[in-house]
Amino acid sequence: MTPSYRGLKMNVYTIRSYQKAIMHGSKFVYQTIPRMLTIWLDAGEDKRACQDDSYKKMTDSISRAFKEAPVYKV
Repeated sequence: MTPSYRGLKMNVYTIRSYQKAIMHGSKFVYQTIPRMLTIWLDAGEDKRACQDDSYKKMTDSISRAFKEAPVYKV
């Protein structure tokens, strides 16, 4: 397990936590969404990371977060 793989896997868990935070309240939405997008976009700059399964999981989590979040929170 390379350090970059562990970093990607940790980013998946971080994005999933931010996704849950968006669903449960709007108090920190202005901090949560930019951080979640920054993690995802930074990982997307690396070609090897984009081809990894962890990046696909991050993308799925982000798309689910925006589809399932109540409208007033996004």
